[in-house]
Amino acid sequence: VELLFAEDDPAVMAARQNLVEVLTEDAFETPIQMVAVNSAADAELLGMRGSPTIRIDGADLDPDWDGPIGTAPRDYGDGPVPPKDLIRRAVERARGWSHAPRA
Repeated sequence: VELLFAEDDPAVMAARQNLVEVLTEDAFETPIQMVAVNSAADAELLGMRGSPTIRIDGADLDPDWDGPIGTAPRDYGDGPVPPKDLIRRAVERARGWSHAPRA
C-alpha cells in the first residue's frame, strides 16, 4: 500500500488515518509506504494523480478517476481526504472480494 503526497498537503495525515483504520478494521495486514513527492516531474514519473493518492498493489484507489497527474490537491468528492468506503472498496478489490455497490 502506497500513500503518495505533496510535502505541504494538509490532508495527508487524515488520509493516512482513514487508511490505517480501514486496514485495521478489515484485518488487512500490510505496511504503508509513505512517499513524499516533491515535484511535478516526480509526480509524472510515479503517476501520482493528485495529493494524496493511495494505491493498493499499484492500482489507484479509485480506478474510475481520471484527474490530472501532479501534486495539486486531489478532490474525492467531499474534499481532499479519501473516504473510508472508497478505501474499503479498494482493499476488497485487492483481496479479490466481490462486493455489491453500496447505497
